[in-house]
Amino acid sequence: MFLGKRKAKVDSNNSMEDKVCLITGASAGSLGEGISKCLAEAGFRRLVLVARTKEKLEKTAAACRAAGAKEVLVLPKDLSMVESTKQLVEEVEEKFGRENHW
Repeated sequence: MFLGKRKAKVDSNNSMEDKVCLITGASAGSLGEGISKCLAEAGFRRLVLVARTKEKLEKTAAACRAAGAKEVLVLPKDLSMVESTKQLVEEVEEKFGRENHW
């Protein structure tokens, strides 16, 4: 995996396969999209992608799956709304039971 010109190191002693990683602003064409793909390439297999536009999130999800992510939860949410944030936490906990990286 490359982040800029530096290669990211993956800690082989701490498996990322069972970790849940939540990325906000993960729409296609955004910085969040790039971060999502990098995380999938680095070995994270369970991703939660959040942004307002479902169609763009689906494109990012497809790219993450192609990069190795096994479970990708797409949640179109407007996080400026308190209720959306509460729903997000509930949906992540319902699907994965917890989150590891926010």
